[in-house]
Amino acid sequence: MLAALLVVLPWTVHRSLGALLWGVAAALAVCGVSLATVTVLARRGVLTDHHVSVKEHRRPVMLGTFALVAVFLAVNLAFHGPVEITGLLMATLAASAVVALVSPFWKISVHGMMMGGTAVILPVAVGPWGLLFLPVAVAVCVSRRVLRAHTWAQLFAGFGFGIVVLGGIYALIAG
Repeated sequence: MLAALLVVLPWTVHRSLGALLWGVAAALAVCGVSLATVTVLARRGVLTDHHVSVKEHRRPVMLGTFALVAVFLAVNLAFHGPVEITGLLMATLAASAVVALVSPFWKISVHGMMMGGTAVILPVAVGPWGLLFLPVAVAVCVSRRVLRAHTWAQLFAGFGFGIVVLGGIYALIAG
């Protein structure tokens, strides 16, 4: 979801090739590198799977992702990239810090967090049409429960955190 937002939001707001390229670069640097690294580590047996199911493995993965986000945020700020990317990456840093602290003890739903944040970010970025995403957000959260990946408490905590922190930070910066 973050990769899609990083590409779509700057393009939607600015309608320029430059904004689109910033978004693609952000998505590749932050999401692509993280996913590729986790996939390689899982295939080599360093991680049990690409979901990073073992709690002890989560913190290093999250710290690496945190570093990627921080570096690209610094690049975006230094070269005056789109404010939408700044808002998304600042929100991601805040969420990553909390997840890194909470995750070793309790499995807060990152999927729920992204869905809650996106349910706020899209209406802020594109207006009332963004509210059409809400049923998708709810469906993703319900699917995580049906798959027994999370409890309702973990989903509600993630969703609520996403609304307040991800959505709130994005709205303050880019809204």
